[in-house]
Amino acid sequence: MSRGALLTGTAGGIIGTITAGIGVIWCIIDILLYAALMTYINFAIQFYEFGFIFLLMHNYLGYYLLMILMVAATPTSSLALFFVFSLLLGVLLIVSCILTGVGFYGVYKAGGGAMGVVGLIFGIIGGVLGGLLILLGNMLMTPVTIGASEPNYLFIWIGFIILALAFILMGTASIVVRDATANSSASVAAGILSIIGACLFFPYILGILGDIMALIGFGLIFVAFILWAVVFYSSRNI
Repeated sequence: MSRGALLTGTAGGIIGTITAGIGVIWCIIDILLYAALMTYINFAIQFYEFGFIFLLMHNYLGYYLLMILMVAATPTSSLALFFVFSLLLGVLLIVSCILTGVGFYGVYKAGGGAMGVVGLIFGIIGGVLGGLLILLGNMLMTPVTIGASEPNYLFIWIGFIILALAFILMGTASIVVRDATANSSASVAAGILSIIGACLFFPYILGILGDIMALIGFGLIFVAFILWAVVFYSSRNI
């Protein structure tokens, strides 16, 4: 039973590295999207003024010109790219956290104590809720001006908080169960990186600065997932 769970956890670690890599790309796209939206809003403000003057001079001609220019400048490509990577990130977070949680259950079955169960429970709960909220935040767009919308960052931020708490608890579990694994140093290192990386998710709501912090967090969790894959695989015969 523990061997199968540990091999499942190994798969979770491998998928988790892909997930964290996509998370890094996702943060970069979010930075670009934020910049595109800010540019678009400034563009809109300028053309509101221009369109209003033109409207006074040429009746409805100015209004139609304004609408054409607004639609032409809409950052649709950035939004589409962000949505695609959000979909990938949300789904892979759910899968990787569930499988990694099963790996912690395997450590529990191998004598790792109750913290292995904690890793299982919060890996599943955190991964599922966090991933779903990221997906939901992209489906419930918030209008920012005529012709432009942005993701509902409140849902995404709450998702990141839940994921952060999950990775903190999984990291803590990784440290506590180290003696029940075949590679205690890797287990401790993975736990520390997971906790630090998760803490960098909390400032996500701070715009570009938050994106940069989250990007670094995903980078640390990328390494943590690699180490978890090593820990679970090396412990499969315990």
